[in-house]
Amino acid sequence: MSSAAAPELLPTTIVGSLPKPSWLAQPEVLWSPWTLEGEALVEGKQDALRVAVQEQTRRGIDILSDGEQTRQHFVTTFIEHLSGVDFAKRETVRIRDRYDASVPTVVDEVRRERPVFVDDARFLRESTDRPIKWALPGPMTMVDTLYDAHYKSREKLA
Repeated sequence: MSSAAAPELLPTTIVGSLPKPSWLAQPEVLWSPWTLEGEALVEGKQDALRVAVQEQTRRGIDILSDGEQTRQHFVTTFIEHLSGVDFAKRETVRIRDRYDASVPTVVDEVRRERPVFVDDARFLRESTDRPIKWALPGPMTMVDTLYDAHYKSREKLA
């Protein structure tokens, strides 16, 4: 019989975001602006990420996440790093037949010019010895939160 630790039958993790500390952003407000700026914001996000790691560890979670502590919003924070999207030009769209929202407009080919979230993910990796995960929005989730004035096709935009 092997002396190696048996893998967990069903490793635990969280799905979605954890509440942000009130010193980083106003709680329970969608797209709440950061309360800090510059280097203080970088440090504040890292402190919030440390708290998220400590809380998940204390609760016995096996695969840790960032809890989305470094993002104002799961989808738009990723989209902000893409070219071809104009955040100043907004249109109202119906999202998943549930509600209307003012969203940025796709005005040109959408491209990722540089890595997104790498520094934050690296900080998460350095903050724990446990396995980690980093959630990213999928193409259709992003399509739902954009007005397409360029491709004129949800499938092509995705």
